[in-house]
Amino acid sequence: MAETPVCYPGAADQARLLASGTTTAAELLATTEHRLGSLREVFTDVDLTAARRSAEEADRRLARGERGALLGLPLAVEDSLPHSASGVLTAAGAVVVGRTSAAERHRNPSPALPATLLDPRVSGTAVAVSSGVVSAVLARRAPGAGRVPAGAAGVVGYEASGGAGVLARSVTDVAHVLTGLGWQAKPADRPLRIGVSLRGVSMTTRTRAPMRRAVEDVAALLSMHANEVVDHDPHLASESRLLLAPHLTAGRRELELLGKVVPTPLRGLCRSLRAAERVMLDQMFAGVDVLVTPGYTGPAETMALPGGVLVRNGATSPFAPLWRVSGYPAVSVRASWDADGNPLPVTVIAVPAAEGALLGVARIIEEEGEVHRRP
Repeated sequence: MAETPVCYPGAADQARLLASGTTTAAELLATTEHRLGSLREVFTDVDLTAARRSAEEADRRLARGERGALLGLPLAVEDSLPHSASGVLTAAGAVVVGRTSAAERHRNPSPALPATLLDPRVSGTAVAVSSGVVSAVLARRAPGAGRVPAGAAGVVGYEASGGAGVLARSVTDVAHVLTGLGWQAKPADRPLRIGVSLRGVSMTTRTRAPMRRAVEDVAALLSMHANEVVDHDPHLASESRLLLAPHLTAGRRELELLGKVVPTPLRGLCRSLRAAERVMLDQMFAGVDVLVTPGYTGPAETMALPGGVLVRNGATSPFAPLWRVSGYPAVSVRASWDADGNPLPVTVIAVPAAEGALLGVARIIEEEGEVHRRP
């Protein structure tokens, strides 16, 4: 059988293969170079010479009996992060191939999509992971993977409190990378109170039937795991929604710059918007540990083109502004598929310092999705 992206081992499996001596860091890098040949455009910078040196050093360390979660793994860093992020991976023993593109100009290669579907442009980072060039990438705004939710690109996007995150093939792979970096993600020590919201931050948000059913199925699944699941659409004033909708499309860095460059008379308005934003977030998470939301309003809209169908997600992620501006931890994971074979992702957001609980919820969703994998 020809090798397909779903056959590529993820970060955790690659680490086991290296530890058992089944493969070497040099062999993994050679496979990465082969896959990179047709996907060079998803990287803004590649340094294979340095990567080969790192692979040779990793193999020497492995031969001496050293072990490490990231030792010898071919990984990358998104160009939205500072260059120092590459040093963090290198210090953990990873083989850093280069920097992936955060720009959303690449075709979605998800193996979950039918071959006839040419869906929206996704970030080079998502493509690099979904196509198996690297097993994981450090990235900013990882749950979104650009404007397209990571779960719709066939990968898992996780963001810790504060903004830095990981894109990987599965929740297990994300957890493996976090362990290798020494990031703390302690599991929940009690049943969670999980809120489910379909409303979003805009008055015009209307979650359509397939996506709604996917979220409802996830809610039912989580309730079977001793968690309390409640409807949690906040009752916010219409005026506040209209005021905040454009404001919340910016990210934290953009908002910080906005406060510095806008004319002095308008800075008071910016501060008021930030204060209103915090009120909205407090209301969204009042009484819950985790919030389950649609990845996008879904299903994707389609347009017939010669040779295939263009899939347009439209208003892709009505809840993305919440985690983008708040810095709250979030994860995007594929929950199911619609009747036309389009992946239906959910985005799960947690209160600060609840990353472990967040990953636990995402793992339940992913494992159930594997049981009911679309043929």
